[in-house]
Amino acid sequence: MKAINLLSLLSARGDLSLTNFSKYVEQFGMNPKIRISEVDDLKSLVEEMKKHTEQFTIFHNFYVGFMINRIGKEFDLLRIGEKSVVNIELKRESNEEKVLRQLVQNQYYLKFLDKEVYNFTYISSTKKLYFLTNSNQLQEVEMPQLIERLQEQTLIQIGDLDDVFDPTNYLVSPFNSPESFIEDKYFLSAQQSTYKREILNLVPTDKTSFIVIEGGPGTGKTLLTYDIAKEYLNKSKKVLIFNCGRLNKGHEKLIKDFQWPIEPISNFNKAKQLTYDFSQYDLIIFDEAQRLYKNKFFKLIELISNLKIKCIFSLDPDQVLTTFEINNNIPKLIHDQLNPVTYELTTIIRHNIEISSFINNLFDLARTSDIKKFSNISIQYFSSKKIARSYLQYMREEGWKIIDYTRSRYIDQPDNDHSVKGYRRDTTGQEYDHVVAVIDKLFYYKDNRKLAAKEDEKKPYYQPTKMLYQNINRTRKKLHLVIVHNTEVLDKVLKILN
Repeated sequence: MKAINLLSLLSARGDLSLTNFSKYVEQFGMNPKIRISEVDDLKSLVEEMKKHTEQFTIFHNFYVGFMINRIGKEFDLLRIGEKSVVNIELKRESNEEKVLRQLVQNQYYLKFLDKEVYNFTYISSTKKLYFLTNSNQLQEVEMPQLIERLQEQTLIQIGDLDDVFDPTNYLVSPFNSPESFIEDKYFLSAQQSTYKREILNLVPTDKTSFIVIEGGPGTGKTLLTYDIAKEYLNKSKKVLIFNCGRLNKGHEKLIKDFQWPIEPISNFNKAKQLTYDFSQYDLIIFDEAQRLYKNKFFKLIELISNLKIKCIFSLDPDQVLTTFEINNNIPKLIHDQLNPVTYELTTIIRHNIEISSFINNLFDLARTSDIKKFSNISIQYFSSKKIARSYLQYMREEGWKIIDYTRSRYIDQPDNDHSVKGYRRDTTGQEYDHVVAVIDKLFYYKDNRKLAAKEDEKKPYYQPTKMLYQNINRTRKKLHLVIVHNTEVLDKVLKILN
């Protein structure tokens, strides 16, 4: 998005046809379908400001309707200087409670710019101006206070505002950032908020209400699931969370430091089944539910179906990692047996869109992308295993996480999501900023153009291709491929990148 002069924007609205006005604002990265009412609110603000100053430079360099990529957070007006940011929200009508809630949220997002932040809201129907104080209190102020903040600014030139806002600053995971999660230092996307409201409003009738939250990597299903659990816990309601995989360090911290009721599904075994009194709970959650065993699924359903509570299955149907899980097909079983209310998260919010697009193309060459430049993807090719091992050790020392599902094992104790030769790393569900993935001659492309792993006489418990896919999807910022003696895969990767 590019900055625009507010007087220029209003002049264009007054003189141009709607068609040309849309084309004009589009040049600045603004929404060409900007509502006339929004322009009218802006006009009211500008007219009030003119009453207090003849310095028209204060109308220069505003970003109008900027939205943070992947987060969906929008700001009506932003003006960025060397030391400060001025944010102005425009409302036709509102109440102080709604104004305060929005400005506090805006403050959270803007503080990552490491500048002094001044948040205002202008109500056009009453011509009132509100300001968010340092103590997060709402204060009605006069227009000269806003003008003074704008006059203080030394403006800076920004090529593209998208480059200033790093979405990963706002993407909180209950496991990677448990403290921030507990302290509510995050916001749900519009889709997550809608689903949360609908799930909370569901009322169990004569039987348990079964709910499925479904989504692929990066869609925020875990955050939504745990946010709903937190809503219940904050209201002193009883919650039980079964994790159907292994507990990671984030789980353990939530349990130990914050007394969260999380248990591994392994606790529900024949010896302990009768010790559970599920009737005491208001909400039972099965996270990573696609990994449930059939016998446990049927026993659990038998015990909770008639309790008049809510039961959430949080799952990703594609994240089945073993032949056993594939054959079980628990997601289909849940839908067939329980007819649950299903909420499918479709918008990727937690991952870098560029990296997600590359990964999808890497694993399925038929999937094309509109992205022309993969600046966060890099590669190195080696024909020597010895040199590859040395290079990977160097990358680890530089702080990169190493994902290695080859049979050759190019590095000791890789950062994989399962046990390797007796070594167990509790990283399930956690994410990393910088990830290295190793691809050697084990991997190849099938006739259907999908990446696969060669089989040997002893089939592995975990399917290497699925594990590789799941693990590199944990990348937040940079993905680096180390390709060892596999010119076929290298050729395909080069075609994707070029």
